[in-house]
Amino acid sequence: MKQSILEFYSTLDKARDRALWLEFEHRNVPKQFVVFDGPEEGNYAVADKQTAEEMEITHQYYSLPENYQHWTYGDLKGIAGDPEMLSHFEELLGKFQVMEGNLLKFILKYQLPLEKIIRHELGCRGFDDNNWVGFQESEKYWMK
Repeated sequence: MKQSILEFYSTLDKARDRALWLEFEHRNVPKQFVVFDGPEEGNYAVADKQTAEEMEITHQYYSLPENYQHWTYGDLKGIAGDPEMLSHFEELLGKFQVMEGNLLKFILKYQLPLEKIIRHELGCRGFDDNNWVGFQESEKYWMK
């Protein structure tokens, strides 16, 4: 059974961020998500590509970001200050907001390798990017 997704956002960046998250969430399917001009002036729609095509929306889609390395402090401040923050950003930023300040300072001062810490944690869980592979395989996959 096909689940259609069609959502609307007031900014292009927010629509792109949501589409990228949805692609990540549905990476096992795989399902492609697109962003296009919404029905109202100045809003943007996010839909799975199949739904967009069924709606006969095949005009230009906006590209999605490859990653977030381009973020500036201004971008981050805008996301953090958004009263309707996307849930995945709210959860992620919330982890840092409740972390002890001295731990955050320690991470920066001594340049703790957050990517390695994250890879170690994922390696201990028994999964690769998508599926259960067992603890030994997972460790090999993440701790390269």
